[in-house]
Amino acid sequence: MPLTRLEITDFRNLAAIALEPLSTGFNLLYGYNGSGKTSLLEAIYYLSLGRSFRSGAVGRIIRHTADKFCIFAQSAANGEQCIPIGIERQQQGDGKIRISGRDAQSVSELADLTPVQLINSHCYSLLDAGPVFRRKYLDWGIFYLNNDFLRIWRDYEQVLKQRNAGLRSRRPRKELDAWSEELANKAVLLDQARREYILSLLPILNDTVAELLAFPNLEIRYQPGWDDAVPYREILANFYEKDCLIGYTQNGPHRADLKITINGVVAKDILSRGQQKLFVCAMILAQGVLLKRCVNKAPIYLIDDLPAELDTVSRSKLITLLSKQDTQIFVTAVERDALSDVLSKLPLKMFHVEHGNVTEVI
Repeated sequence: MPLTRLEITDFRNLAAIALEPLSTGFNLLYGYNGSGKTSLLEAIYYLSLGRSFRSGAVGRIIRHTADKFCIFAQSAANGEQCIPIGIERQQQGDGKIRISGRDAQSVSELADLTPVQLINSHCYSLLDAGPVFRRKYLDWGIFYLNNDFLRIWRDYEQVLKQRNAGLRSRRPRKELDAWSEELANKAVLLDQARREYILSLLPILNDTVAELLAFPNLEIRYQPGWDDAVPYREILANFYEKDCLIGYTQNGPHRADLKITINGVVAKDILSRGQQKLFVCAMILAQGVLLKRCVNKAPIYLIDDLPAELDTVSRSKLITLLSKQDTQIFVTAVERDALSDVLSKLPLKMFHVEHGNVTEVI
C-alpha cells in the first residue's frame, strides 16, 4: 500500500523530516551526493522489511548524536482508511514495530502490508552474482501470493540445518535417514511453490523484457537445485556418502537457481551494463505486474539513481513502463533536469534533498 505521509527521525543524516508523497506516480528526490536521498529510500525499505539494504549494524544507521531512530508512515490503498505503521531501533539493538496502534508480532506483518521493490547499484546481483540472489528474487514474489510459503520455507530451512548438523557430527545412518525423509517432504512443497510461481511469472517477464530490450532466443529456466530427472529422495540417498564427507547437504531447493541465457550464452556475459540494468528492472517490474494481477496489491518502487548507465531513450522506456504500474514510485537523481523533462507529463512530485533536509518543490 502506498505511503501517504512519511516521518523520519535520526536515521542516517536525516534528523527530522516529514513529507507527503504522491500515492500514485513519481516522487523525484534530487540533490547532491551525500545529501540524504539514498538514506530516505533506505528508511522506506527499513519500514517494510525491518532491515537495511546498506548496513546491518544499527549503530551505523542511527544518527551519531541520537540513541535511536524512528520511522513512521500512514499507509492507505484504494480509498481505505489510513493505517499508521512505525518502527524504531535503539543503539542497544532493542526495537519496536507498531501497526494500527498495536505491537506487531513479526517483521513479516510489515512486509505483507507494504511490499517494496528496490532497484539500485546492487540489483545487478540478480544477473552477475550467485544463485542466492535469484532465489531471494523468487521467494519475494511467492511470499505475497502463497499464504503458506513463509511456513514452508522456514520448515525446510530448519530441517536442512538439522540434517547438516547430523552430517557434521557423524550421527548414525538411521537418524540421518529420518532427517533425509523429512527434508524430502519439505523440499517437495518448497519446489512446488517455486515452480507454480515461475509458471505464472515467465509470460509476464518475457513481455516486460520485450518492452525494454530486443533479445533473440531469450531463455529463462528454473533449476530446482538437483537433477530432477531423479526423485529427490533418491538424490539424498545417492549423495549420502559425499554429504557425510563434506558435512552438508549438496542438493536441494537451497541450491535452486534461474538460468538466464540469450542465444545459449549466459546473459551476464554478453549484456552491457546498461542492458543489464534494463533487464533487471524488467525482472523486478514483472513481479509487480503479477502481484497486482493476483492479489490487487502493488509494490512501492525505490529506484536509486535511475539515470545512471542509461541513455535518454532507455530512461524514457523505463519510465513509461513504470508509469503503467499505477503505483507509488520513489526515484533519486543528482540533478533535477536529468529526469524532470521525461517525467513532466506524468503524475509527479519533486523534493529537493540537501544536508539531510527535504523540501517539496512546487
